[in-house]
Amino acid sequence: MRRQALDKTDIAIISHLQADGRRAYTTIAKDLGISEAGVRQRVGRLLRAKVIQIVAVSSPLDLGLIWAQVHLRVKGAGIEAVAQAVAALPQVDYVSICAGDVDIIAGVVAHDRDELLDVLVNHIRTIPGIEQADFVLNLKILKDSYQWSPGESPATA
Repeated sequence: MRRQALDKTDIAIISHLQADGRRAYTTIAKDLGISEAGVRQRVGRLLRAKVIQIVAVSSPLDLGLIWAQVHLRVKGAGIEAVAQAVAALPQVDYVSICAGDVDIIAGVVAHDRDELLDVLVNHIRTIPGIEQADFVLNLKILKDSYQWSPGESPATA
């Protein structure tokens, strides 16, 4: 697993960008008491290291799409290969290898029920190594927040 060492300045920059991904580097620099070039270099390093992404986030449900989760159990030691096969599907928006009752959780976004059926039945369930597949349909999202700090422990957050 990749682990990037972050200092207090990196964490503060990340917090600024989580609040507003379009915030000007000059504004961040002024608030942190460092140069704009310093902010730009740090953001560039964080982006290259894939510690952060700066993207527009939208809710599939708010866009009229269907959003489901797929919980997979994998037979044998092929969890990574199954996860990669699932991740290769264009309708899959995230894949996580897990500890617990399931080996993999994946998010699926579809335009309609026919597309969802096709992805689940004709693509995901046919991947070799999948022992069990359970599906959960997201009906309403009550919280989907990206406002957390890598510098805070759960006790202080």
